[in-house]
Amino acid sequence: MITTPVKPSVDFVMDAPLQQLVDELHVILDESSITDPGFTGYAYVTRDEVVVSLPPNRSELEHDCMARYLIGSAFKVDGLPPLPDMYEITDMTADVNDGHRNQADEALRRVRGGVA
Repeated sequence: MITTPVKPSVDFVMDAPLQQLVDELHVILDESSITDPGFTGYAYVTRDEVVVSLPPNRSELEHDCMARYLIGSAFKVDGLPPLPDMYEITDMTADVNDGHRNQADEALRRVRGGVA
């Protein structure tokens, strides 16, 4: 549940230990079932929670960087450093197709222990 009344600073997002960042911002960090090499993860934001889902079997550096970037994006943190050119972020907030909506709903069900 999002309970942080103030947007986190870019310094906090980039420098805090990842577990502290996740705990303090009440982010659910989930492992995605999507293993496509071009998939880097997604953040699913509702009024009550932020779920960041990352693909399995990525390097610790990629996992850490993408988690921080997606968390920062979900909280609309100003001043996030750009990702390397090899990464492309697509903002699907206004145009989520049914396939992605179903994947996000399934991720939420999995995180919540099967409760829809």
